[in-house]
Amino acid sequence: MNRENPPPQKYWYRPYEGYDSRSQHRLKAALGFDEAAAEAIMYLRKQVLELQTHIRQLEIELEAQFESKQARLARYREVYSEATWIELEFKE
Repeated sequence: MNRENPPPQKYWYRPYEGYDSRSQHRLKAALGFDEAAAEAIMYLRKQVLELQTHIRQLEIELEAQFESKQARLARYREVYSEATWIELEFKE
């Protein structure tokens, strides 16, 4: 076996172990973090994922509001244009 390129480590987990416990175990075993650091990393990761989800929701809501305002603006312009033509007809 070549010492420069060791084989990748394989991790075996029981089926009931969730992603968080597997990740926390890997942080401790493979990367050398202690229990507190691994928990902090997992907590921060969870917060980042929640914030990303919230940002996506806000972007969707903002896009919907923008499209609604654009549709209303188009209707107002159409009504204004028609009103202007009607006004011009009465002046002549």
